[in-house]
Amino acid sequence: MVPLDVITDLQKFLKNKMQAYSGLTVDGEAINCFTGFLPRAISPEVKERLCPAIVVGYSGVMDRADESIVAVVISVVTRDQDMLHGADEMFHVLEYIRHCLLSNNPVCGKYNVKNGSMETSVPDEQPYPQWWGRIDFEVHIPQPDNIDAFLIGGPENG
Repeated sequence: MVPLDVITDLQKFLKNKMQAYSGLTVDGEAINCFTGFLPRAISPEVKERLCPAIVVGYSGVMDRADESIVAVVISVVTRDQDMLHGADEMFHVLEYIRHCLLSNNPVCGKYNVKNGSMETSVPDEQPYPQWWGRIDFEVHIPQPDNIDAFLIGGPENG
């Protein structure tokens, strides 16, 4: 299990959960879910079609004496022209994701969200008419054993 496995599985989990999400977009389209990064848009029209979106990535991996941890980052981007309540959908999606992760812990039956590590944040500066926020948390992964043997072709070569 490597960090890419973690974020890929979490993306699939959230994509499935978002199909049941009651806050579908005005167009009736489900929220896009991506792994790693939001795709680069070559035009404003393409950029607009990417929203709303959820992006599951990670900011780092920490190897400790007795555990390895992936620092997961889930970003949510919505688009709404309303200057007063335009961020409401983004706040709702963040809360829905938070609830899905915590109520299904361990997520996907194998990713244990580390107790007390989840933090939701929304920056003051927003790229209007887009609105964005993020959820950060830590997930335990198995520590590599005998990494030298792994790097040179597997345990049979060690």
